[in-house]
Amino acid sequence: MNQFRNFAVLFLTLTFFSCNKTNQKATGLGDALIVTQKIGSQKEYAVSLYAYTFNAFKSVTAVSSTDPTKLYTLVPNAGYSTNFYFEPAITDFSITKPAASTFTFSAVFSDGSTQGFQDILSDQVLDLPNLTKCEYNVTTHELEMNWDLLSNADSYAINILDGTTLVFGSTELAKTIKAYAVSSSGGGWTTGFTPVAGKAYTIKLFAFLYEPGGDAYNVQATSVKDTTALWGN
Repeated sequence: MNQFRNFAVLFLTLTFFSCNKTNQKATGLGDALIVTQKIGSQKEYAVSLYAYTFNAFKSVTAVSSTDPTKLYTLVPNAGYSTNFYFEPAITDFSITKPAASTFTFSAVFSDGSTQGFQDILSDQVLDLPNLTKCEYNVTTHELEMNWDLLSNADSYAINILDGTTLVFGSTELAKTIKAYAVSSSGGGWTTGFTPVAGKAYTIKLFAFLYEPGGDAYNVQATSVKDTTALWGN
């Protein structure tokens, strides 16, 4: 799920910064979420963990109330000392949904101070989003996507990968949006990247479910649909 963590850097951390930019005390925020993805022919689930700070982390670990003997070690997200994450491996996924639990984070900051913080995770999950269209329009010179809206999703996002490298990330899309188009001249591409005509790229549609009363840095669950598409002329 490294594609999700890259998208997380784009808007989750920035949202946290905007809410805490006047807070000079070393303090952190933790978020646990259930990830749904298709592995083989089955829908499977795992837990991802994120920790955010306006300052800088030195280290972050976490434990779950359902299995306090298992220690999760978070690492810097894309080199950001303000954003740490734990990403589940394929072997961490299961057809059994994770149980509701409380995750307790223990953070050491760059100044040596420490803090504990928690996030309550319910057992709510998101179904896989369904892409109904993903193809290049040679008239408009755009990659066009349509999808069915999930009844409990709060937002969506699009990522495009060249192999395993993230090359495009959309902004957060409102829960009512069910169509999106990407052009080579539009925003969202990584610096210096231009899609190549006739080349296949991986398209990922993400759906997000917020915690009750939550927002982009208080996420309950995410799910992702993968497909491939040829970039046209």
